[in-house]
Amino acid sequence: MTGNLLISALGVRVRITCDGLDADEVQAVEDAWRDARVDADDAGPAEVEVAAGTGGGIRNLLSALSQRVTLAAIEAQRGRMWMLHAAGLALPDGRVVALVGPSGRGKTTAARVLGREFGYVSDETVAVDVEGRVHPYRKPLSIIEAGEAEKAQRSPSTLGLRELPDAELRLAGIVLLDRREAIDGAVVEEVDLGDALPDLVAQSSYLTDLLAPLRTIAAHVASAGGILRVTYADVAALVDVLPWLAGSVRRGGETERIPPAASVRHSGGDRGRMDHDGPRWFRTPVHDEIELPDPQRLAVLQVDDAGEGTVRVLAGVAPTLLGEAQAASLDDLIEAAVRAHGRPAGQDAESLVRAALTDLADAGIVEQRAPRWGARGDIAWTGEGDRFVLLSLADPDASPVALEGSAAVIWHCMVEQDADTATLSRSVADRVGVEVAAVAQDVSAFVDELRRAALVERR
Repeated sequence: MTGNLLISALGVRVRITCDGLDADEVQAVEDAWRDARVDADDAGPAEVEVAAGTGGGIRNLLSALSQRVTLAAIEAQRGRMWMLHAAGLALPDGRVVALVGPSGRGKTTAARVLGREFGYVSDETVAVDVEGRVHPYRKPLSIIEAGEAEKAQRSPSTLGLRELPDAELRLAGIVLLDRREAIDGAVVEEVDLGDALPDLVAQSSYLTDLLAPLRTIAAHVASAGGILRVTYADVAALVDVLPWLAGSVRRGGETERIPPAASVRHSGGDRGRMDHDGPRWFRTPVHDEIELPDPQRLAVLQVDDAGEGTVRVLAGVAPTLLGEAQAASLDDLIEAAVRAHGRPAGQDAESLVRAALTDLADAGIVEQRAPRWGARGDIAWTGEGDRFVLLSLADPDASPVALEGSAAVIWHCMVEQDADTATLSRSVADRVGVEVAAVAQDVSAFVDELRRAALVERR
C-alpha cells in the first residue's frame, strides 16, 4: 500500500512515505503521528522526505520511523536553531519551559505527566530560533507497556496530553533535570551559566554549526531569566512549580539579540619591538567565547576535527593571560597578570604565570612560537612579479607605497603564506636562488620597516 503523511517537526515539514506498508501499518503510522500533522499548504522553511520502512513488526517500524524523522528534522535545521535534547511544556500564554537532560533523566515521563496540565511541545528536542521562538515537535512518545519487549509509540492525544496554546511559543525557562531518590517534592536552585555550559553543550545538537554558539546560548539564557536545576524524585512534584520555572517573576524585557559574529578579544598587540630571536605567546583560534561575570571568567568553545565541541571555563589569571597572548613575551604576561590581579601571596608571579600558561597550552588554547607576519587587513595592494603598490585604508592622508626588486619578492612571499622571519627568509632565498644567510638580515630589516609603516602585523 502506498501513501504519505505530512507532519511538522522542529519547524520543518517532513513527508513520511508509506510505500510498501499494509493497511494496518499505514494506520499505525497515522495514529502515532496524528498530532504533528499539517496541511499541504502550510508554510515551512524546508521539506524533507522520510520513508516509513518495512519489516520487523509495527512496534519496530514505528520506533525506527521516530528516530529517522528526528534525525531528518535536526539535520534540516542544522546551523539555524539551538536544538536542545529536552522535553518542552507550554503555558497557556505561550511560555515554554525546556527540561534538559540526557537519556534516563525522565524527560519523556515529565512530558507525559506535565503534558496533561500544560501544552505538550516535545519529549525529544526543543528547537529555538534566533528570536527565541520555539518550534514544536509533537512526536509520539515512547512508552513501556506491560508484557511488551519493545516500546510503543503513542500519540500525545492518545495519552491525554494537551494541545498547544493559541499563542506564539517562546522559550521562557531552561531547567536542568536531576532525578534522585529520597527527595521530598522538588528542590529548585539557580545555576551559574559557566557551571551549566558543559551540560547545555553536551545536550545540544549541531551546536558548533551555529554562528557564535556560546553567545547564542548566553542570549537565550538571558532572555529566559537564567538557568535552574530541579532535583526531584517524583515528576508530579514539578506540576506546581512549572509556572514559576517559566520565569514569570524572573524574566523581563525583550528577547536579547545574538551578536552577529564572533571576534577575537585581546588587549595586547604589537608592542613596538621586533623580537625575532625567541618565541612569543599567542592565543590559538577558538570557535566562540563569552565573558562570565561574578566571578569574572571566560568560557571558550573549541571544536575538534570531528566537529565535537568542548567548553572550558577559565578563571583566575588565565583570562588575563589569554587576552594578552598576542605576540607577548613571558615578561609581558607577568606584568599584565600583576597589573590585573596584584602580586600573589605566598607564590611568586612568574611561577603562577608559567603554571597557568602550561595549563592553557596543554588545552590547546595558547601556543609559544615565533611571530608570523602578514599583511594588515586595512591595506589595499596590487601588482605582481617585481612590483607591488600598497595603500593604507586606515589613513586618509596616506600615500601609495611602491615595492620593487627584492622588496617586491619579500612581499610576494609574505602574502602567499603568513610566516615567521626564518620561514620567510627561506622562501625568499628559494625564489631568488641564494643561500638563506645571504637574505636573512635583509628580510628581517624589511619586515621591520613594513611593521613601522603599519603595513604588516604579527599573527
